[in-house]
Amino acid sequence: MTARSVLSSVIFMSFAVAEAAAAADAPTVKISKRDCQRLVRHVAAADVAYRGGETIRGRTFQPADVGGSFRMELPDVFEFDITRDLNAYLGKPEADAAAAQAAANAAAKAQSAASSAETAAASAETLSQQSEALVAIEDATAAVAALTAERDRALAEVTTNPESGSNQREYTAAQTALTTAQAALTSAETAYAAGTYTSATTSANSAISTVSGAGVEVSATSSTSTSAATSARTAADAADATVSSAEKASETANAASGAETVSAEAAVITADEAVQGTQTIYDAAVAAYKADPTNATKKAAVESASTALTTGETALSAAASAAASGDASTAITQAAAAVSAATGVGYAEDADVTALRTAASTLSTSATTASTAATESATANTSTEAAYKDAAKIPSMNLNLGRVRFNLKTGALYFNGKPMNDVQSLEITEKCQALLKRGR
Repeated sequence: MTARSVLSSVIFMSFAVAEAAAAADAPTVKISKRDCQRLVRHVAAADVAYRGGETIRGRTFQPADVGGSFRMELPDVFEFDITRDLNAYLGKPEADAAAAQAAANAAAKAQSAASSAETAAASAETLSQQSEALVAIEDATAAVAALTAERDRALAEVTTNPESGSNQREYTAAQTALTTAQAALTSAETAYAAGTYTSATTSANSAISTVSGAGVEVSATSSTSTSAATSARTAADAADATVSSAEKASETANAASGAETVSAEAAVITADEAVQGTQTIYDAAVAAYKADPTNATKKAAVESASTALTTGETALSAAASAAASGDASTAITQAAAAVSAATGVGYAEDADVTALRTAASTLSTSATTASTAATESATANTSTEAAYKDAAKIPSMNLNLGRVRFNLKTGALYFNGKPMNDVQSLEITEKCQALLKRGR
């Protein structure tokens, strides 16, 4: 018997087991001659069945699979269990499918959140660099102005006393330093216009260093703007670091929060610019009124500038407070209020400052998108955990119907220890044949 025929027999018999089992347990009945005629099947003579390696006349020949072909050694007895998977009746396939779908949704949300966080972090880095460069250029501009005044003073002394060697050397040193500082400031402004903010900051700081080296005292134009730029840099670095290692929704949320802070601090810088501009307008109005105290128009200008300055300072303070808590939306709104108050008394916002405020607003939108994506990702993760827990509550269950044992040599088939094959049929056949021969 070949392996294929054996396996086919085993498979066929496994399907017949249940029905055969029922027959084995049936009650004993009496069989008549007529019953035997219907029940007994024809059994072919032994010389009729095909025998491998032998012709119909009994001559042997070499089998076709001669010469090293694969032969599978079969055991004498095959045993296997007949089981029924009950999971389908308990809803486990549906629960597993729901868990898999939840996992897929969570993965998609996580990818979206990570992408949004990367966008926000990149924008935060750019805005931080832009803010730093703007403040640095303003400080460099003030430093160059101070050095120019020092050069002019030295020139005046040389003009007054041209024969003084010390005056001449002081003037020459101031002029040389001024030329170097002006070149660095021009380079910074060019780089800023080209959007290479890091280079702009470097050149601006070089100009400041040159002025300081010439013995001219240098101080920040505004401590508020300087502090805001520093905070923006810290937040941008934190956002970059978070995105680089982002694996969870919480990390995406942290990156979004960092971007919000950068946006808010940039807004503070623009508000501070407006307040400084208003302060300049106010100082000019006061000076004009002092020169002509009976002029009602100039008095009204002082009052208007004073009101605008108060409004701007209040807005700036509110913007700074909002930035400290990472509330970019409020900071941007308050910055706009400061600019509006300043514009009302003649302040003209510089194009670079306007661009900075616009960039802050854009970044705030990106940060909000990232924050929303992080929330959705966290929700999706929670749903996934719940779905898998629900699926885990349904145990994997198989109903064992019984064990089949088939003897390859004898052909005996047993189910749960009870004979279930032709051994029984042969017994019935023999009895029926005997009954038929007796003519009963």
